[in-house]
Amino acid sequence: MDKIDQILAQWQRERPDIDVTPMGVIGRSLRIANYFSREMEKTFTEYGLNAAGFDLLATLRRSGPPYRLLPGDLMETMMITSGTMTNRIDRLVQSGLVERQQNPEDGRSVFIALTKATLNKSSQSINPQG
Repeated sequence: MDKIDQILAQWQRERPDIDVTPMGVIGRSLRIANYFSREMEKTFTEYGLNAAGFDLLATLRRSGPPYRLLPGDLMETMMITSGTMTNRIDRLVQSGLVERQQNPEDGRSVFIALTKATLNKSSQSINPQG
């Protein structure tokens, strides 16, 4: 009997009139999600990242060559506010992981692009065995 089973047994004892099965499914799902989050954070840390930074880099990487997007497109894809996006981009630019590239079609805007070094590093982090 694990901790979730104990919790379900307590609820069943206190409220035998309710079906506690969904509580078990949700509880176990949350524990699994937390486990994977902790494990992913370990990998991100190895590369000097956090989950938010990795999310932005992964979005650029999966966009395909030339691995760059406009900030507005990043915001829409990642479902975050402009302020949050600016902070994430600034941190990654300061770390040398992404760069701002002038948009040749519109001088008022910039692309956010993976640096060549980051492209190589992202390929390694996605498939560390080779």
